[in-house]
Amino acid sequence: MFSSFVSAVKVVGRRGKTLEEPSGGAPVVLTASVIEMSDFKLNPFIAFTGGFPSKIVPMRLLRKNWYPITQDNGDGSAKFAPYGLRKIEALLGKEFGESNIITCTPKNLSKFVGPNTNVVGISTMDPLGIGFVSRTYTSLVGIGGEPVAAAEFRSLMKHPVLKKKKRGFKVIVGGSGAWQIVRGNMQDEFRIDTVMIGEGDRTALELFRKAMRGEQVPRVVKTEKPKMEEVPEITKPALFGVAEITRGCGKGCQFCSPTMRTFYSFPLEKIKREAELNVRAGSKMVVLQTDDIFLYKHHERFVPNREAIVELVSAIGKIDGVEYLQPAHAALPPVVYDPKVVEEIAPVLVEKGRWQCHGRKVASIEVGIETGSVRLLEKHMHGKALPFEPKDWPEIVTQAVGILNDNDICPLATLVVGLPDEREEDTIATMELVDDLWGSEIFYVPLFFTSEEECLLSTARQADLHHLSEMHWEFFATCWRHNINIWAPDANRRIAMASALLYPLYYRWKHGAKIGKAIKIFGGFRK
Repeated sequence: MFSSFVSAVKVVGRRGKTLEEPSGGAPVVLTASVIEMSDFKLNPFIAFTGGFPSKIVPMRLLRKNWYPITQDNGDGSAKFAPYGLRKIEALLGKEFGESNIITCTPKNLSKFVGPNTNVVGISTMDPLGIGFVSRTYTSLVGIGGEPVAAAEFRSLMKHPVLKKKKRGFKVIVGGSGAWQIVRGNMQDEFRIDTVMIGEGDRTALELFRKAMRGEQVPRVVKTEKPKMEEVPEITKPALFGVAEITRGCGKGCQFCSPTMRTFYSFPLEKIKREAELNVRAGSKMVVLQTDDIFLYKHHERFVPNREAIVELVSAIGKIDGVEYLQPAHAALPPVVYDPKVVEEIAPVLVEKGRWQCHGRKVASIEVGIETGSVRLLEKHMHGKALPFEPKDWPEIVTQAVGILNDNDICPLATLVVGLPDEREEDTIATMELVDDLWGSEIFYVPLFFTSEEECLLSTARQADLHHLSEMHWEFFATCWRHNINIWAPDANRRIAMASALLYPLYYRWKHGAKIGKAIKIFGGFRK
């Protein structure tokens, strides 16, 4: 029955035209906002700046110089696209035929959306700017409007083909930030037919089938967890050359969505095929997508599988054309448990590194320190220290950062402010940990606690600017003072002058005297 439906939609469109007719549009069009259709000049960490205010620098300059849009193929389709969108594209292409699925940038929507279009699928990471980074830094800066990511999503949803009063297609929005649309009550304003929350590998297909048949689609879909064999292999290249090596985590951190997903380690051959596909298309970078590279084919109690990890990194590093190799995330306890695994993969990661520190080439990887408080770790992140105990967390962090630095790996580390039941003693413990790490080659990203939809603390009160204590302000300032000292020491004079100027003119007026000490720390007037 279903195969006959597929045959029919490949031949006849909504108004009786063949679906392949160029003037009629493609039956399924996939896209994302301009900022999510960029590789930030092959700098994945700079993508964090999508959470900064949008009106400080004109958007046209940002689009041209900060996040230039990905290239087009000869037919106008996107040469590269977000990895998650490519997964959905592969899933739908197998069902409806690759020629009937087009992934394009917003500038080419008018070219591909027409009378024969049944569905426009949109992927988004931060549509309302209420994710961890956006909530934190847009409010801290205090001027410049909504986050860049939110402004670009709004711009996409105002595209003429999506704003038509009478349109004959469904709009389905998914991706890691889709939950924001429901929580922000923006579904009707953006004229979105369905918001899909969660992994789409299993659930998306039936949703798109209904839309292709012209049937009613649900307003909100919370997806089912896929089996590993249901996760499709991409058929077209992804931005940053992404290839997924693991999915999920399993350590149970209550503020984190990956722990809600079933854990998989994907076969090495599948990972290699995706990496090679990206490189053949011209990507110089391969990002190994994972919530922790040391989870790859791990042993019991999250003990790292050194042989499998070394084989993986070595195999991808040997692919002809891979200039940069970037693991997405790593946990710190495995570094301490088996330093040799770091020693064996570091030469490849540094050789293929994208970064410089103190004039030498280094590798980097995102890690989650989150807190220096053993009490909070035991309460909200009990499995984070595995295979060690929570009581050892501060020592684990300092040892791991030292081992990484010894091997020319300079981590980017997140820390979370305002976790539920956080007390002053917890903030002090985190500040003491940062003090213990002073001078280490590390980049800190302190963040407000955000209760994302797909996490165990989804209903907890979020941290915000109004609840920041004087000590919190000092903590943020100390982290960024460290970042400047390590990564941009030549900027110290300019930052000191800006701090001295902006504090009396703006920040004291906006936030009060409690930030005075923080401004002195940030400006370099004291440690």
